[in-house]
Amino acid sequence: MSNGDEETKGTLLPDSIAQNPSPVPESGQEYQTDRQNLVNAIMATFRGLLPSNYVAQVNGPWYSLQFQAIAEQLAAFQITAQEIYKDSDWDFTRPEYLWEVLGTLIFPDADARTGIPTVDGDIDYRTFLKQMALLLLRGATPAVVEEGAELLTDAQAQLIEKFLAAADRDPNGYWTIDNQFEMELNMLAGDPPGTEFPEDPFTLQENIVLIEEALKPAHSLIQYRHLFLDVFGTLFEDEMSWDLWSYYYDDLRKNCYGAERVTGDAGETLSDLTLFSDVTREFDAVHIGAILRIDTGPNAGTHEVTDVRTFIFGDDATARAYTTSPTGLSGTATVVDGDIIDPLQDFGVVEEGETLTFTEGPNAGTYRLLTLLGNDGGPVGVATGPATGVRPAPCLLRVSRKMTQAQTGQSYIVDADRLGFRTPRTVTGEDVSEQFWI
Repeated sequence: MSNGDEETKGTLLPDSIAQNPSPVPESGQEYQTDRQNLVNAIMATFRGLLPSNYVAQVNGPWYSLQFQAIAEQLAAFQITAQEIYKDSDWDFTRPEYLWEVLGTLIFPDADARTGIPTVDGDIDYRTFLKQMALLLLRGATPAVVEEGAELLTDAQAQLIEKFLAAADRDPNGYWTIDNQFEMELNMLAGDPPGTEFPEDPFTLQENIVLIEEALKPAHSLIQYRHLFLDVFGTLFEDEMSWDLWSYYYDDLRKNCYGAERVTGDAGETLSDLTLFSDVTREFDAVHIGAILRIDTGPNAGTHEVTDVRTFIFGDDATARAYTTSPTGLSGTATVVDGDIIDPLQDFGVVEEGETLTFTEGPNAGTYRLLTLLGNDGGPVGVATGPATGVRPAPCLLRVSRKMTQAQTGQSYIVDADRLGFRTPRTVTGEDVSEQFWI
């Protein structure tokens, strides 16, 4: 404990112990000196009131010894009473009684329900409780909540009232009137703010929860977070530029009648639950962010597409066994730059809609063949080769979250990306003749 506080006042009462805070129970040389001085003062007053026939100036006679004992007890009672009286002044309250005198006023439910804040050092503890009392007197305002969160840390507090922060008050927005009593309290530590963890973050979080429980409006809910911000500082310098064009004019010179969606009833959810396959369809027109809708079964619902793939794994330099259907070719092949290569095979005999199945390796599965490679290559079923390499069609979709279980024969719809898919836009009063060749 501290033996003094430079910011507190001096002696409150003339006969009290000068040490602040004073020890509990009263002890030490200073206490003994103050007590003896008070005993001497009491004895001097006593002797001044005695008749002249009582002339002893020393504690020799019986009556003086009796009153000496009484004076010592009176001095002890008087000093103790004055120290107790000093406890009512928060600048002089002894640390042993600081919680009972002041802490219970600020955290009345601490013992029974919430707990007690953890603060090291009696001076810091006294300062914290006094500041909390001043904040409570100012009312439950956003500024008070932020200042309370900053009492025990150097981190900056940022309070967001969710519904008020939603400036457009959109009833369909993320924060609506349903969030009117909810707030977020973000703590940003470091320099610049938001680049470090606060010191002892778990103790700080527990303390701030207790502080906000005392300071916040009773009907409100506060979500506490340690917030980190992306700060690039001087890592690089860049300039922003815009390159704009009228895409809706560009649409006039291209085929805008492509497929709006891809549908099928042979969809298969693979074992890793994030890959969806249909070798009877090509997904080259599906864009990232498209929505895959499965009609029925355990995976029914909507799934966001995050990748369009040709192979489950990708390139594989090890020759793996395969078979094709319906032609019935077989052999071993590698996967190089997304193509299937078998130097001992002529894929020129395969038919349109031919599938190739790897029976082993990381790409084990079935793929639809799309294009023959080489000088005599071309679309499967049209070109006749010879060709030792073939390129499969993109028949795999990866979705953002796992489906429920592996499943075959699923009916589905997935959006396609095509020019003209956007809502038609009518433009009048503009000369677009320079956009065309006559």
